[in-house]
Amino acid sequence: MLLAQKSDFQKIKEIFYKHKKWFPHVRTDYMKRMIDKQQIIYEDCVIITFHHCKRQQKIGDVNLRKGDTVLHQIASEYPGDGNARSIMRAFFEWCPRDVYLSVRSDNLTACGFYDSIGMKKVGKTSWAKGTLPGLVYVKRKRSN
Repeated sequence: MLLAQKSDFQKIKEIFYKHKKWFPHVRTDYMKRMIDKQQIIYEDCVIITFHHCKRQQKIGDVNLRKGDTVLHQIASEYPGDGNARSIMRAFFEWCPRDVYLSVRSDNLTACGFYDSIGMKKVGKTSWAKGTLPGLVYVKRKRSN
């Protein structure tokens, strides 16, 4: 996996702004901070932001363990070109533990993508004081 470098910032910013409908909360200071913390993958025009849990935490009604990975955003400059699919598969292999993410329930394209790459719905979440419903997905490295 190729971690983003400071020199990638402008391109990362352009890709996120291209998808502002789904990422209205992603600000430039966040992007810079994630690059500095080496928590952004930037490969083949695909961005993945993530972190590895330092302790137990929750996403909505789902409990995560220390060491699990939380995928925050995935965005592609060219949606539908297949790059996101191959980068996600490599990301799953690269991550040491289970990978979790949350997504807005109304983002049907993203939900279909996560289903198609073998992620499973395991819970629910919400934002904006419960007015914006979401789903929690996981790609497991371990069996339950």
